[in-house]
Amino acid sequence: MPQDPSLEQFVTQQLQSGKYQSYEEMVQAGLRLLQEREAELDRIAEKLRPAAERFKRGEPAVPFDTAEIIRRGQERLAAEQRHLQHPTSAAFG
Repeated sequence: MPQDPSLEQFVTQQLQSGKYQSYEEMVQAGLRLLQEREAELDRIAEKLRPAAERFKRGEPAVPFDTAEIIRRGQERLAAEQRHLQHPTSAAFG
């Protein structure tokens, strides 16, 4: 049984509820969840590894096209300016 009183209370509640037949069954379920969590963390780390390596080399973590970013920003700015110059009546109601 756990030394932490709140964990001990949780174990007791789970056993009394019938969800688990024994403390060992609860430990196995907990270990399975921990195993799944660790596997998921490993998958995430593997996906991030290329970006981390680029960062270490001083490169952007995610490749980007500066010209494309500027073009999209200018489009958004122009759209906002058009909206401010010609507000629609739908905005009022």
